[in-house]
Amino acid sequence: MKAFKSIAVLISFLLFSSPVFAMSKAAEVQFKVIMNMSLEELGQTSARLLNASYPDTDWSSYSFPNYVYGDQATEVAYKVAVKHPSLLGVANVQDDEVVIPCYCTCDTFGHDNLLYCFYKNGEPEGGFDKHGAQCGVCIRQALFAYLWSDLGATHAEIMVGMKEKFAALIEKYHNQ
Repeated sequence: MKAFKSIAVLISFLLFSSPVFAMSKAAEVQFKVIMNMSLEELGQTSARLLNASYPDTDWSSYSFPNYVYGDQATEVAYKVAVKHPSLLGVANVQDDEVVIPCYCTCDTFGHDNLLYCFYKNGEPEGGFDKHGAQCGVCIRQALFAYLWSDLGATHAEIMVGMKEKFAALIEKYHNQ
């Protein structure tokens, strides 16, 4: 029954929504390339983009906790969270038409969306949350969202990519 419901929702989405990919063909190809990057490649690519986009940023002014500096991908994911919090989510919102759900299992301890993985209670003013530094899924999702957004992907396109990339986790932990 779950499979039928999932297929029905997907068919409805495809029939009654705008084209799944409104990006150019070249951007679609790059979108897929990004989807297949390793965590290290995601970190390096995102770091280059952040440095080009924010060359004069004094990152020390954000007072990141030490756990943010475990590796490049983690550090860059937290930098994405401070520069683009609305890309990741909004406090007290779970609707994936508006925010990016986190596909690890952190919803079991109150995370409504991906922003909660980087900020306590999903509030940028509330201080950083350590979960994002400890979870490869959260880090990958933040970096995918950032890189795909830079290609010009809409929220709907980003969600299609997230659902494709994390289909096994969604099936295992979120289709109950």
